[in-house]
Amino acid sequence: MRIIQVIARVNRGGTARWIKELIVGLRANGDEVFLVAGNIQADELEDPCFLELNGHRIESLGRSISLISDIKALIEIRSFIIETKPDLINTHTAKAGVIGRLAVVTILRNRPALVHTYHGHLLYGYFPEWKTKIFVLIERFLAQFTNVLIAAGDRVKRDLIAVGIGDDEKFQVLRPGVQDFNHLEKGAVRATLNIPEKKIVVGWLARIARIKRLDRVIELGQNFPEVIFLIGGEGEGLDEFKSVASQNIYFLGWTNPETIWSASDIALLTSDNEAQPIALIEAGYSSLPIVAQNVGSVSEVVENGKTGYLVSNFSESVVALDKLINSDELRQKFGAAGRDSILHRFSPDQFISGHSLAYIKALKDMKS
Repeated sequence: MRIIQVIARVNRGGTARWIKELIVGLRANGDEVFLVAGNIQADELEDPCFLELNGHRIESLGRSISLISDIKALIEIRSFIIETKPDLINTHTAKAGVIGRLAVVTILRNRPALVHTYHGHLLYGYFPEWKTKIFVLIERFLAQFTNVLIAAGDRVKRDLIAVGIGDDEKFQVLRPGVQDFNHLEKGAVRATLNIPEKKIVVGWLARIARIKRLDRVIELGQNFPEVIFLIGGEGEGLDEFKSVASQNIYFLGWTNPETIWSASDIALLTSDNEAQPIALIEAGYSSLPIVAQNVGSVSEVVENGKTGYLVSNFSESVVALDKLINSDELRQKFGAAGRDSILHRFSPDQFISGHSLAYIKALKDMKS
């Protein structure tokens, strides 16, 4: 099968990890896969996988909305599709989902099958209500021309269907496929980060953006002055966060899961909106208990009271962290259960086979 994966930009973060795992897995299965993407923003770093995967650059495509640039991007993507003659297009995230699908729809003869992946959604936490309504109308329209919709989580799917985007028949829910990795010796990693070995360490790993709510971590750090909070990631407003952070908050910049999770005792997620966060899956591989906001499809990664705690407000976060900070036994119990759960549910094999089934379904739908 010849497939084109389209995304607005391959900035560092969970979506880039999804894209890389998908393309590598599909190519290993014998599919011919192209990656098409635009440029990152000034405050972002491009994931190395764009070059590693021999990505095709669309210079006019990016995250920001610009009528002229977006029309150019549509024309460029359409030309690339006509030139390469793929069997199927899989678009990712909102911006590329709109431009990429419109590019396909305007191909009137022998157009490829269409799949769109929701790595979360923009229904809350991003825009004012009027912009969200426009987003919903656009997605309802494009869903009519899309053969299969993929949701990164059952909650994500339900939220989208509830506002009239797609239906049960059109949607397929997929879990991320995440490779296990080398788990480093905790004392050695902490030594490189100048962290005392006996300190309790809470890790937080994400692209720094408003939706990720790093301000909550800053406040938690003030509530637990004897605990070290490790912040992995970069992005908008980082300097401002650094200026108000207490001394027990360490900023690592972009780091890898081997480093931050090997150094940590607890994993933390504070976002207002998420699908199935890859960072938490990696934390689970590292046998870490988790405290996470109960938003989006996070509950499909964290089992409340078994592998961690799902919280709804700041006070619950404080209580949950306090329980784990003060109990070695509870941390070990939740961490062991978390690793076992992750190993069974988030393997790369289920991820690739799930996509292959979705693509076959899309091709059959296209022919019917």
